[in-house]
Amino acid sequence: MLASKYLFFTSKNTIKSNKMDSYYLMIKAGMIKKLSSGIYTWLPTGLRVIKNLKKIIRHEMNNINFIEILMPIIQPSCIWEISGRIHDYGDELFKIIDRNKKNFFLGPTHEEVITYLINNEIQSYKNLPLSLYQIQVKFRDEIRSRLGVVRSKEFLMKDGYSFHINEESLKKTYNIVLNTYKKIFDLIKLKSYIVKGDNSFIGGKISHEFHILSNNGEDSIILSKDGYAYNIESLKFFIPQIKLNINIKLLTKQLIEIDKSINFKYIAKKLNSSNKNVIRTIIVKTTEKKFPFIALLIRSDYEISISKIEKLNKNILKPLYILSNKEIINFFKINKYSLGPINLNIPIIADYSIISMNNFIIGSNINNKYYININWKRDLPIPKNIQDIRKIYNKEIIFNKKNSIKIKKSIEIAHIFQLGTKYSKLMNAYIQNKKGNKVPLYMGCYGIGISRIIASIIEQNHDIHGICWPSLLAPFKVAIIPINMYKYSLIKEVSLNIYQKIISIGIEVILDDRQESPGVMFADIDLIGIPHIIIISTNNINNNNVEYKFRKTGEQNIIPINEIVDFISNKEKFN
Repeated sequence: MLASKYLFFTSKNTIKSNKMDSYYLMIKAGMIKKLSSGIYTWLPTGLRVIKNLKKIIRHEMNNINFIEILMPIIQPSCIWEISGRIHDYGDELFKIIDRNKKNFFLGPTHEEVITYLINNEIQSYKNLPLSLYQIQVKFRDEIRSRLGVVRSKEFLMKDGYSFHINEESLKKTYNIVLNTYKKIFDLIKLKSYIVKGDNSFIGGKISHEFHILSNNGEDSIILSKDGYAYNIESLKFFIPQIKLNINIKLLTKQLIEIDKSINFKYIAKKLNSSNKNVIRTIIVKTTEKKFPFIALLIRSDYEISISKIEKLNKNILKPLYILSNKEIINFFKINKYSLGPINLNIPIIADYSIISMNNFIIGSNINNKYYININWKRDLPIPKNIQDIRKIYNKEIIFNKKNSIKIKKSIEIAHIFQLGTKYSKLMNAYIQNKKGNKVPLYMGCYGIGISRIIASIIEQNHDIHGICWPSLLAPFKVAIIPINMYKYSLIKEVSLNIYQKIISIGIEVILDDRQESPGVMFADIDLIGIPHIIIISTNNINNNNVEYKFRKTGEQNIIPINEIVDFISNKEKFN
């Protein structure tokens, strides 16, 4: 490719509103362009990287006998009603109504579609096991899109599905896919960690997530020195014993008014206390008409764990929907800081962190008024439903000096599930076994976030100058930078000759033939992350040499002109 015929879309503008390194560099390098919140155009450089990643994934999935198909983006709502996941996904589903007033969704995933397909096509155990996959755009109506392509409304995934006559067959394929994912991430030099996953409303009992470490990640995993990793969301809080009637103040509860409610720290300070002594009431939505809300009680200095709460009650709306202050004022006629459990006529789930509290503070359900010196049993009955619903903090983990443990922020890049018979039973997908009996199909599903992987690679591979792509993913493998090629005919001749020879051996190369300054050319090539750079200038060409630079390490060599193509070819074999 000649640079004069290519669109770089590189930018010199600074991006102040996003702390994500990958997002910043994807914009700067001209990989993506934002159209709207969570919606991006993939530009030529970004699209070339996507194609390279797709090629690797296809090759490895085909190697394990997965067959590629392509399912519809638009899905009828009726199949989601059959599976029941229409309630689990809730407002995250993009809804469409056609001219005949029929309801459809833009698919966030395809378990229902693939189960419907197999149920109507496969009738005998002789056709099993069967493994299919697709590379497809997915959609979710994010409340707040963030982190660039990591958390967007439209994203690209490889999703695979396997069907089996029994659990043993499912586990065999599951393990093959798990090892294939490891191989894919090794090929693209992506350092990942496998943790036991949360099946959530996808279904099944066993799943594994693949994470990469990133200071900008929205997840957290725990790493031990021996390489073991697990999701912090899976940790259980140590359940304390209920300690009542200890240091209870003789003074009964009091109703105190403060000037305003800003946050719980401010409220605690105004009441001469600590926010560790305040119980916060959080309201979440349910799928029930009778009780559309549930109240969660937690110590105000703690945060709730979304995944733990979603598992607690099948009637809790998934993904978890927390009412905003504006919505609480609308439904309960008070602000969220003044909300409390006394006379709150909705179901309550309390965190274990509150049951050993004494002389604590709660909202009174009157704006800016609070009860102080509240104690369980005396002033308020202990909630019947007490659960572990909070996040675990670093300081609460027991650290072993011989095997130090660290909590690290991470990005989830892949997730695989043993779904079992969830969808086959819900959607009546049965098959005849060897004995002629009808049995439900066993199913597995296997996702890789292609958009997320590209961002994750950049998170792990960049420097002050731009992206440092591993060779298999780079938009071009080689860049040729001729200095003053329009001034010196020999430079032009040598540049074109090397360019043609590299093309002839099947390596993707870009020749920067633009009439730009060397500074602009070097900046663009470094920014988009091309691994091998050949610099042709009068300083070396008069001695029949060219300069070679390896982007990732900055390694530089002087190579004879007649050896440079073989040199590049050998470099590619080992990178």
